[in-house]
This record gives sequence, C-alpha cells and structure tokens, in this order.
Amino acid sequence: MRYQSLRTKLFLYSMTFCFTGVVLVGTYSYFTAREALIQRTYQQLISLKEEKKTRVKSFFRERERDIKLLSTHNNILGLFNTFNGSSDQKGFERQGYAIVNRQLVEYLSDANVYESLSFGLPNGMLHSFKLSASGEISAYSSSNLRNMLLFDLYQRAMSQKEVVLCDLTKSSLNNGYTSILATPVYKSDSTIFGVIFLEISDKAINGIMAEQLSDKGLGQTGEVYLVGSDNLLRSSSRFFEKSILSVSYSSHIISNAQKGQSGVEKTLDYRNQKVLSAYSPLNIAGLGWVIVAEMDYREAIQPILLLGERILLISFLVFVFLTIGVFILSKRISAPLVRLTETAKGVGDGQLEQTLPIIYHDEIGMLTQVFNKMIIQIKQTTSSLKEREQRLTHFYKATIDGIVLHKTGAPVLVNHALSNLTGYTEEELIKRSPLDYLIIDEESHISVQQNSISSFEAILKTKKDKRIPVEIQKNKVVFHGQEVESLVIRDISKRKAIEEELQTERLRQMRSVIDGQEQERQRLSRELHDGLGQTLVAIKLKLESIPLEELGNQRKTVESVKGMFNHTIEETRRMSNNLMPAALTEFSLAVVLRNLCMEIESNSGISVSLVIGVLPESFNQLLKTYIYRIAQEALNNIVKHSGASRAVISIFSDISKLYLHIEDNGVGFDSSKGYESGNGLYNMKERAILLGGKFEVITSKENGVRIQAEFPIYAKQKG
Repeated sequence: MRYQSLRTKLFLYSMTFCFTGVVLVGTYSYFTAREALIQRTYQQLISLKEEKKTRVKSFFRERERDIKLLSTHNNILGLFNTFNGSSDQKGFERQGYAIVNRQLVEYLSDANVYESLSFGLPNGMLHSFKLSASGEISAYSSSNLRNMLLFDLYQRAMSQKEVVLCDLTKSSLNNGYTSILATPVYKSDSTIFGVIFLEISDKAINGIMAEQLSDKGLGQTGEVYLVGSDNLLRSSSRFFEKSILSVSYSSHIISNAQKGQSGVEKTLDYRNQKVLSAYSPLNIAGLGWVIVAEMDYREAIQPILLLGERILLISFLVFVFLTIGVFILSKRISAPLVRLTETAKGVGDGQLEQTLPIIYHDEIGMLTQVFNKMIIQIKQTTSSLKEREQRLTHFYKATIDGIVLHKTGAPVLVNHALSNLTGYTEEELIKRSPLDYLIIDEESHISVQQNSISSFEAILKTKKDKRIPVEIQKNKVVFHGQEVESLVIRDISKRKAIEEELQTERLRQMRSVIDGQEQERQRLSRELHDGLGQTLVAIKLKLESIPLEELGNQRKTVESVKGMFNHTIEETRRMSNNLMPAALTEFSLAVVLRNLCMEIESNSGISVSLVIGVLPESFNQLLKTYIYRIAQEALNNIVKHSGASRAVISIFSDISKLYLHIEDNGVGFDSSKGYESGNGLYNMKERAILLGGKFEVITSKENGVRIQAEFPIYAKQKG
C-alpha cells in the first residue's frame, strides 16, 4: 500500500473538507438564487398576464357599452324604419352617406377599433357601412343576410335578446380579421326592428397584446398572447408574421386553462422553445379564449448564469486562499509528529537510547512524554524477552516432541526432534506441508479445520515409509508478529503397544468368562437332564407302579402329585434346553434358531419371523453358539422391554462373512444416551468383537430397534 504522511493526509482531508464546503455553499447559493429568480419571473408574468387580461376584458366591455348605446340612438332607430320601409337600394346609394348621423360616425371612428356598422333586418337583408379613420363612411353595401356568416350571430342575438359576440373571423370588407358584436334593436312597443352589428378590428386587440415588454422585465423574448378554443392564436406573435388563426399551440397548459384552471409552469411553447409560462382563462362570454404570458427560460435565467460564473470565480479564489492556509497549518501541526515518527523508527531499529524533548504543552507534548516513558518500558521488556527467548530456545532444542509452526500449510519453523521422528532433514521439512507426512483420518481432519478439537491422533509416515502412531496438539501462536499454527507431534508407539496388549488381555479374559459361562451352562444342563431329570422320572415311575385300588381315599392326591411331577419334568427339560440346547450340537444353526423363534412366540405371544438366506454348509461350533446366544439375548430383550408385536430375524452369508439382522416394531429408545449400560446389549457386542466381527444398534424413540451384526466365517477369533 502506498505510504502517505500524516502531513499529506491532514492537508488532503482539510482541502477535501474545504472544497466540499465551498462547493456546497456555492451550489446552494446558485440554486437558491436561480429558484428565487424563476419565482420572480413567474410573478412578473402573472402580473403582466392579469394586466392584459383586465385590459382585454375592459376593451370588450367598452365595445358592449357602445353597441348598447347605438341600439337606443334615434338615428339608428330611424335607419331601421327607413330600411324596413323601402327596398330602394339605389336610393340609399344616391343619398350618399349622410343617411347615417355624422356625429355618430365620428364617435365610432374616434374609438379607432371599428371596421363597419351593419344592420340586419327581419326580411333577410343586411346593410353595411364601412367606417374610415377620418370619421366618415367610406363604403356601403347590401346583401342577403342568410348567405353571410353573420346569420348565425343574427339568430343568436334574436333568440338571446342581448349583446352577443363572435370569435375572430375573416373580414367581409378587408383582408384582416375581425370580431363582431351584435344586439337586437327594439321599437317603442318593444318589438324588434332587427339586429345591429359592430365589426371590431383585430388590430385593436393586437394593440393591447403586442406592446413592448422589455421595459417590464420580460426582455427580448417575453410576450403575451391569446389562444382560442381551437388552439389557434388570436393575437399576433412577435416571432411569426400572420400568426392569427394560422399558428397552433396544443399544450396541456392550454387544456388546463380551457378547463378554467390558472397556473405557472416551465413548458414548451408554440415555437417548441423551453419557456416560463403563466396562463389562465379570459372568461369573456362568447369567446373560449385563454391568455398566456411567457418568457424564454434561457433569457430568464441569464442573470443567474452570470451569477454562477461569479460564484465560481469567488469559490476558486477562496479555495486558493484556503489551500495556502491549510498547507501552512498542516505543516505546523504535523512537524512535531514527524519528529516523533522518525524517533519511533529509530526505536523500531533498536535505538532505545534516544528520547524527545517536550516542547509543546498540549496533547502533542503529552504524547511525547508518554512516548519517552514507553521507550523506557520497551527497554525493560526487551531485556526480559531476550532472557525468556534464551530459555525457550533451550527448551525447544531439548524437547523430544516434534514441533512445526506453519501458516496455511507452509512451514515457518521445525525443530530437530521432528527431523529425528520423520527421518527428513530440517531443510527438507521446511519445504514440506505437514500433510505430506501426517495421515489424518477424515473425521479428525474435518474437526481440525473447524477448530472443534485441539488434540487428536494420526499416523506419521517417515522418510523410509514407516508408519508411526502419533498424538498431535494443535494451537494458535504468534511468531514474528504473525499468527501461525503450531503442531506438537508426540510418538505414542509404546503407548499404543501397551493399549493393544491391554485390549488383547481384556478380550482374552472376556473370552474366558464367556467360555466359562458356556461350560457352566453345559454342566448345569447335563446335571438337570441326567441327574435331577432322571430322579424325577424314577419317582414318577414309582408313583405310577402303585395299584390304584390300594390308594383308597388318597387316589386324587396321588394323581395330583403325578401331574406335578410331569410338569416339573417338563420344566426341568426346558431349563436344560435353554442352558444348552441339544440341537445346538446335533443340528444346524437354522434349526436351532427356528426352535428358538417358535418357543419365544409360543411363550410371549409376539410374532417372530425367521428369514434364512444362503448359509455355509458348516462352520465351527463357537461361531454357532455365539450367534445363537446373541439371537437369544436379543429376543429376550424384545419380550422384556420393546412392547413389540412383531420381530424378524434374518441370517445370511456371502463368501467371507455371515450377517445377522434382528429388528422389532417396538418403542425403541434414545440412541444418544447409549446402550452399553444394559448388560444384554453389551454382552452381544462383546461376543461379536470376540468373533472378530462388528455390532451396531440402530434405534430411535417410537421407531423400534434394529440390530446388525456381521462375523467372519473363517477368520481367527480375537483373544
């Protein structure tokens, strides 16, 4: 890992902190100012939008007032009488434009918003007078009202009986766009003369919407415009010529405004430019217009971009000054620590005579004082450790146990005693993993890896391929500053030999005890059969030889005694047979086991099955006797303890081994608690071991017991 001095780290950490602080402050300032500027722009747009909205609504209210005034003017009423009373159109033209009151014409012209004045009659005729800016009528025309676009407006005014307004449409008198007001005119008897129309030029509306907005804080891209219900512009755009009823703006803000909603939002305008926009419905009856005030987003945030550049410049200057200050400060703080580090390096190299002067009366001064005390303690500890190392070295060389220190299988130290044990030189052992000369069984190897045992037995393989039983003590130690694993290897050949002799002697004694038991069983069986049994038969015969007529009243008693003798004789024969069945020496093992199963079944009521496989034609009497005794003991245990209703004995063999399996469906027992506390199972196991075989009990609570034993047929028995 690359080394970095404390001074460098202190400088880098301080600069990182300062840089982070400058960046966070600058970023916060920039985004706060930008948000404030955007909100201020929104307020300007809302203010301007509301001003324009108020002026447009006021404009149409004034036009409504004008047409209402005209509807009651005597000259207008007279004109309707004239138009309704005569159909001489040429006469109207010959009379000139004096037919309309001059003061009325001047009043309309002074408003500078009207294009024409028209009269719609119930007979379907339309009389139109074009107004000029000079206060005169510049043209007259008449037409069929039903063929004009004004007919719908005429019907609305007649049905609603109030002032109605239509959206912008192409003017019939010029190439511009106009909006038309209409209102019914009533006679003195409240009947309708007809409808009067005032045609309003789009220039009047544009005069309100298209004012210069730069002096109101909206720069070169700010504008306010109107959008109709068909999403077409109703006022001129400052970016496109002839935009009225030709430029479309379909956006969700237009939809929101048409639904009666007002708001502000950053969005794309009809030019597909990102803008800050304020919108609301215009709320003029007969017009589904909305008003939008907007400004290009880029121009709106231009001041904050300049502010960002200034913040960046100031941040850079602040960072430079902080860098210089932090460098000086870090150097001043780290100087005594650097001296302390250099001294510590010298101590690490063994220079324990140097100490540091205490210059600063702060934490660094206290650290220097503690460091000087530590040097003194290190000197004392080093002296003690050297003495201890000499003693350990002497012990290490003198011990007869092999010792190897290794890290993940790579030896770091071996002693001479291990060389004597293995036959390898110390140089050869340093290059070999301990597993190269240690044979560890799988179970111990897993336990060692899991650190669940610290002592275990293994086999050491010498250089001459000799196998030596050893005991290994495993532990973790620190060697030269790193944690390693130590293995202490002890030759246990003599102990193993003694253990084997003791085991052999124990088996011999056990064999003698069991064989003695068998001999005693045979003797007792003969005594019962040949002695007691024959005596009982002789007594029975004596009783039977007594004439019945001589017994008199004792006849029943003698008969009862005869029965008791018969029962005693049968019981004596059964006991003799249990001690040593005669069939065991005279018949095959299968016959003996079948007789045993029948006897147990008849006496206990437990169903006992015997399964006999292939068996050798003959095998020695000892093997036959031991197998019989194991089966007999197992069945007795089933009767006494299992609570079983069924038991099965299976016996079969292969070329070299004979297998005996005994199982029941009883209550079983907890195998984790062991079974050797019971003499029956223990005796069965010992008999199997004496025959050189294996014995295993498989059981658990409520799952019955299964005994599996196997015996060599021709092998020499142990003991």
